[in-house]
Amino acid sequence: MAVMIPEKPCQFPEGSLEDIMFEALKKLPDEYMVFHSFRITKVKNGTVHESETDFVIFHREKGILCLEAKAGAVSYRDGEWRYGNGVPMHNGGPFNQASANKWKLMGLIGNSSLGWLVGRIKFLHGVWFPSLSSGELDSISMPPEADRIMVIGREALEDPLPYIETLFSLDVRAGVVTVLSENEVNRLIREILCPEFNVFPPAGFDTDLKHMVFHRMLDEQAGILNFLTEQKTAVINGAAGTGKTLIAVEKARRHASDGSRVLFLCYNSELRKYLVSRHESSFIDFMTLDGYVCSLCKTDIPDYEKAARKLRDYVAFGNFPYEHVIVDEGQDFGRDAIEKTEILQLLRDAVMETENSQSSFYVFYDRLQTVQSDRLPELIEKADCRLTLYRNCRNTENVSRASMSLLPDLGNKLFLHGIAGRIPRMHFCETQELQIKALDGIIDELKESGIDDIVILTLETEARSFMKNATVDGRYRGCRFTTCRKFKGLEADAVILVDFTDRTVLSDRLLFYVGASRARIRLEVVTDMDNDSCRNLMEKIVGKRDFRRPTRDLAAILNCMAVRER
Repeated sequence: MAVMIPEKPCQFPEGSLEDIMFEALKKLPDEYMVFHSFRITKVKNGTVHESETDFVIFHREKGILCLEAKAGAVSYRDGEWRYGNGVPMHNGGPFNQASANKWKLMGLIGNSSLGWLVGRIKFLHGVWFPSLSSGELDSISMPPEADRIMVIGREALEDPLPYIETLFSLDVRAGVVTVLSENEVNRLIREILCPEFNVFPPAGFDTDLKHMVFHRMLDEQAGILNFLTEQKTAVINGAAGTGKTLIAVEKARRHASDGSRVLFLCYNSELRKYLVSRHESSFIDFMTLDGYVCSLCKTDIPDYEKAARKLRDYVAFGNFPYEHVIVDEGQDFGRDAIEKTEILQLLRDAVMETENSQSSFYVFYDRLQTVQSDRLPELIEKADCRLTLYRNCRNTENVSRASMSLLPDLGNKLFLHGIAGRIPRMHFCETQELQIKALDGIIDELKESGIDDIVILTLETEARSFMKNATVDGRYRGCRFTTCRKFKGLEADAVILVDFTDRTVLSDRLLFYVGASRARIRLEVVTDMDNDSCRNLMEKIVGKRDFRRPTRDLAAILNCMAVRER
């Protein structure tokens, strides 16, 4: 299969058939590289000049081919190319456009640090009419700038190789043939055709970029933060990766900078440890709810009844020791023991009864991550002021799409202005030994790519995972191993999800969302599912079983690329 850049077609005009041609060109052998919608932009004398080639095809031994595509009805009369509706084509028609783009690409390379390669690469151009058969093309009297041999027709949609090879076999007047060393090929790809930073940014760069995206998000949502300055109580909903915890911490930091005492509550003890390590402040107490209840009651185990009585005293006498309360992971505070004693409501009442007129109470939550309780707290359900965060500032677009693939369609607001990133992979392994082998290969590849922040998450418990005998002190080859539940609220550059089966997924779809959404840059899924189990899962997800390629089809549903491990 040819190397396609990008991996999926760029945006294209409706009816252009560029998506179908893209899929056809995939069938070329793997020594071909195909660039879709290849753009060149130059500024000359203060004027921007842009060009776009539908397909640029590179072969290290044959050269570079600029291919212009024209679908639908076309005509040529009075020396002018026209669309089916009679509107003249710009750039003098497809042949002139393909030729002009070829010369521009030659100029791009010639004016670069690799300029000497222009004399050692054969440059060609051609036109593809995917709506016309070879017979129909043979009956056309080509205009002066065209030659029938430079034209590809409908038949190439089935097998493009012989037609592409015919174009590459043509000689050029200068007698140039393509002779490139391995180093020259690599430099041509990395520096001109596909600069390396566009293929995969180094891990450090991506981390910095994430920070920039977060700060940009804060700027874009400054209205919400400013609104919270005046709105003293609110609940804020957002899917995984929309920055709830980051914004909650920013809000706490602002209060602390004014010398105000802040109680910051979360559910996950691992998240609490992370927050303390990153944002410790003498004015902010980061606690789990259970930890706060134990501290309040001076007990070793949480006594919610006793805590409720103490909070009622604070409400009555107005001597609550905090000016602000911020709750993160609010969806997990719906446990019966918490709801029965109305702890959240009492916390709200206690802080709002303090003498400080600027006191506030905020709850950040994700209704899709209700994995520790069966329902949302009543305080959230009945809140007067509810806001929603949409913009994803944690994951790449492809990771985010994969994580939400088993959930109801929430629209595309989460993906606006995101970083596309690599498509996640789903590794199908027939045996436990192959799963371990796949895991080793993934870890090696990630580390070679400069990614060391790797976590392995299981959809099972640690005791039921196939990895239970492979880990030592909760680690495997230096990577942390834990459950999706325990890692909720945290994140890593790369997440490897294991124990993905039809049983684990169908028992709780939210766990896949929770686990997959922890990944910032890379997501890998390892499974031992066979065709029957894939069909069974897809029947429950989409309501049918008649899938011809069950493993690939399941991977596609999850926005993943299927990899068969052997």
